[in-house]
Amino acid sequence: MGPCDLQAVLDAIPRGSGAFARLLETRDDAAVTAIGDDLCLVQTVDFFTPIVDDPYSFGQIAAANALSDVYAMGARPLTAMNLVGWPVEIAAEHLVEVLRGGAEKVAEAGAELAGGHTIEDKEPKYGLAVTGLAHPAEIVYNGGALPGDVLVLTKPLGIGILASALKKDRVTEADIDAAVRSAAHLNAAAARAMAAVGVHACTDVTGFGLLGHLSEMLDASGGGTMEREEAVGARIAVASVPVHDGVVELAAEGVYAGGLRSNRSFLARRIVAEDSGAGPAIDRPECLTLFDPQTSGGLLMAVRHDSLDDLLAALVGEGERGWPIGEVVPDPEGRIFLDRRAGA
Repeated sequence: MGPCDLQAVLDAIPRGSGAFARLLETRDDAAVTAIGDDLCLVQTVDFFTPIVDDPYSFGQIAAANALSDVYAMGARPLTAMNLVGWPVEIAAEHLVEVLRGGAEKVAEAGAELAGGHTIEDKEPKYGLAVTGLAHPAEIVYNGGALPGDVLVLTKPLGIGILASALKKDRVTEADIDAAVRSAAHLNAAAARAMAAVGVHACTDVTGFGLLGHLSEMLDASGGGTMEREEAVGARIAVASVPVHDGVVELAAEGVYAGGLRSNRSFLARRIVAEDSGAGPAIDRPECLTLFDPQTSGGLLMAVRHDSLDDLLAALVGEGERGWPIGEVVPDPEGRIFLDRRAGA
């Protein structure tokens, strides 16, 4: 569901109190429920249709995507349950491969696969319901970013555009192998680096794209449950944002899915260009990638400027990489400034 339609649905739901009320307000990646003074449950669910043809890779990516919400909150996965919709026309051995790929990712995460639920459906769907554990002091919310914080991203963008290109026979699965491996890669090590250094806020980048999830971080950091009066925006150095090979060229040719268009339309009002180039910034190929729906994208963290080097070093120590892509700035309207200047 696109962000505009989803927002309309969420606005109609009574706020109430507790973990669900916080999720409605801040769009945190998972629900956090205290079950004692020193322990929290962290719960999430995610499933989707295939973005690649290979069923095993699809299972891996879908599982990594669901587990990512727990990692983004600073928690450790404990159990996972399969969610499956499967057409009777597709051979059962393909479903076996999907479940095998998912089960291997759950095991890699150190979690226990505890069953699940399967229904007949017109289109294949797979994902997980995941429960994690954390000490209350370990929880990282998407709110809390402060002016001056550096924004760090841990995976390149573009898997959505590449998946669209695959469906249109513009690329082969071999062409997008690096992106598929990136999508199937767990955010566990990046989360460990985050915990070792400490950050002000974190979210994972998934269906709403980089700018969509960044906007949720900015909104959650500017008031509401965070009880901060100063609204914040962000400045993104477009040239510093990592993208997979071939993605910008495909975007220039209009090869992208409706989800990118929905994200762009929903966010257009808060995007500001900071260069003198011709045409709307959000229509330029390198900027379109910032709206691309990601499936199992990286973590987006807001970290103190004087902790940036420590975070980047911790990521390297975990075998990961981080790209500083911008900064949090004071802004009463919560806008996102796209700076396309070289070296910005």
